[in-house]
Amino acid sequence: MITLKDCAKKITEYSHEQFELRESFNIAYGTDVNYQVGTIISVASIAENNKSINCRFFIFSDVYSIEFLDKVELLTKKYKIKIELFEVDSALLSKLPRTSIWPVSIYYRLLAFDYLSQEISSLLYLDADVICKGSINELVSLDFGEHYGAVVPDVPSIQEKTYQRLNIDFKDLYFNSGVMYVNLTQWKSQQLTSKVFSLLLDESSSVRLKYPDQDALNIVLQGYLIYLDRRFNTIYSLKSEFEFKDKNHFKQYISDSTVFIHYTGVTKPWHAWADYPASSFFRDIYFLTPWRNDPYFDAKSRSEYKEEYKHKLYQGKYLQAIKSVIAYKYKSYINK
Repeated sequence: MITLKDCAKKITEYSHEQFELRESFNIAYGTDVNYQVGTIISVASIAENNKSINCRFFIFSDVYSIEFLDKVELLTKKYKIKIELFEVDSALLSKLPRTSIWPVSIYYRLLAFDYLSQEISSLLYLDADVICKGSINELVSLDFGEHYGAVVPDVPSIQEKTYQRLNIDFKDLYFNSGVMYVNLTQWKSQQLTSKVFSLLLDESSSVRLKYPDQDALNIVLQGYLIYLDRRFNTIYSLKSEFEFKDKNHFKQYISDSTVFIHYTGVTKPWHAWADYPASSFFRDIYFLTPWRNDPYFDAKSRSEYKEEYKHKLYQGKYLQAIKSVIAYKYKSYINK
């Protein structure tokens, strides 16, 4: 069995002098270098929209640059928050299932739950592509009782396929693990990390897990959860922009009452080609942070070039679209 206490170590922390540790609301992220900017803008979005809440953030990642750490320190001073950074030895998690789509960093959330359960009683976990646009007071005041946590059911298209894939009837309550508010007291006492990892390391079970950590969490936690409203995990994919060709399409999903927007899919709002009104919830916060002068991210992977091509074509930027498809073909060729 994997010994999680050896997988992460705290490397530094930054906090404003007015931060009050004993009254804090705890929030964690599991990320890697490719998603760190998304993570820190998510942090800023919570702080910007919840200035009356004393937020303490935990980031678990594989590596940090000096430039990133310097900007994190500036962010803590701006918002009077505390950010603690942990470095993960991903090699110790190498036995867990992973693919080109799902890297080992998807398991950092489990590491956060296990590690932090030794110190705190509750934790809000967010994926790096989740942006806050409202108050989290409802979560702060939530009473878990004996439940393991609070989650949001995934979208209908995922629900329909889950029974066929896992042969388990979740009764349309299969949840998306990008937003999880976890009762760490129960997590620790019920030894839930061990149960999830046992499932992931069992070859006869893991072959059925299309979304490895998310599937395993759903199986282990089923029957012990509180279900939150969709506004706490409003899933939106930016590929909808070229699929529906309507710049206002996002308004069918993202409303004034939305608390968390979850930008699923290949294209993220920090990508250079994602210049849409739907990305504004991320980009408006971006310009309030020390990252404001940094350019948005260009495509690097095969899947990103493929999606960038579709967006550029829709945007009428045909020469750029041709460049993207050439890069995609080249990546496909060298990866044969």
